[in-house]
Amino acid sequence: MATPTPLDEPLSKRVTASLLRMGTALRSHAWEGAALSGLTPTQGEILTLLLVRGVPMRLGEIAEDAALTSATVSEAVSTLESKGLVEKRRDANDGRALALRLTAKGRTSAKRASQWASFVTTAADVLSEKDRAQLYRMLVKLMSTMESRGDMPQQRMCLTCEHFEAAPRGKGMYHCNYFNTTYDDSRLAIDCNAHQEADLATRNKVWKLYSKS
Repeated sequence: MATPTPLDEPLSKRVTASLLRMGTALRSHAWEGAALSGLTPTQGEILTLLLVRGVPMRLGEIAEDAALTSATVSEAVSTLESKGLVEKRRDANDGRALALRLTAKGRTSAKRASQWASFVTTAADVLSEKDRAQLYRMLVKLMSTMESRGDMPQQRMCLTCEHFEAAPRGKGMYHCNYFNTTYDDSRLAIDCNAHQEADLATRNKVWKLYSKS
């Protein structure tokens, strides 16, 4: 009986191994960037999340979106506050709750932190436009599957949004009723502030169309 080699591993395992290696690289660059900024990777992640969202967020929302414990977020936020990078204000939608927002200094730090993963963007730019589009489509499919199984936090993506038109307008073409625009797979959003969760029947219909197209 021949001895198994790495070449004999199932493709799904090699995909997993590749993603894990990329995760290691991302973590390494995050620690390097954080050290230069006087932050931790977690603090940088929170700053980046606030920058991307562009609106104040409650601590619970940050913990849920970043898949962190409340204690971890609370500790990181306390440090960020002491550095003058974030501040708490009454939530506009609930005066009893507090929401976190970036200060001017924090916005500058957040923009720097958002560049920690820029080496991946540089590597992706080497790929052809067609390869990038295919890779992004596969990543969206993978994220959607993981989200539906509870393996990652819910994402604010097009495929689960009530504004997303379920029936594609031509192969790989979709319509957003919020922004009133038609677009293809390469422009599907995975974190949109206009996201509104669609009902289960609609999400299932969209996934059936998307996964088989």
